[in-house]
Amino acid sequence: MADIQTPEDIISLLQDMERRSKQKAAGLEQQEDMGETWTAIGFRIGEQHYVIPLSDSREVFPLPEQVTPVPKAQSWVFGIVNLRGELLPVFDLNLYLHGKASKVSKRSRVMVINHSDLSTGVLVDEVFGLKHFQQEPGPIASSRPVNLTPYLTGSVFQQDRGWDVFSFHKLINDPRFMNAAA
Repeated sequence: MADIQTPEDIISLLQDMERRSKQKAAGLEQQEDMGETWTAIGFRIGEQHYVIPLSDSREVFPLPEQVTPVPKAQSWVFGIVNLRGELLPVFDLNLYLHGKASKVSKRSRVMVINHSDLSTGVLVDEVFGLKHFQQEPGPIASSRPVNLTPYLTGSVFQQDRGWDVFSFHKLINDPRFMNAAA
């Protein structure tokens, strides 16, 4: 180590360290700036893959064993669950959107919608975790069923897979969804 006696010696030492660091870094690969990213939660209903912005879901949990049926409710009202003392209505999203009841399995999850003061859970077939996208969603694919497009805001692609961007806010604001009484 150099003999440091004055502030000028410290500055000279730091400048020398910076010069050597830049020389060594010159041969390293430059990391590409990927720009802005947005984060979503990936999930599956039937064979279709969706994402929702991370901010649209409060939490995700496995379907509890104890689900209380709701009498005189629409068929897509799956039931009520107790989530840490909070009674949470759970809706079968596959039954609501496609007319087919979800096949409950160990991969089934409940996604809690984060919308104002309303706590609502939706049953999905599988959750894939967080997905990070560099591109903004593109247009909705024209091949999507008409009954589904009101709840979509776009499509994104990642690793050769298309993901429809689902909007829980549009779902919650749909009077048909909010009218769960049979």
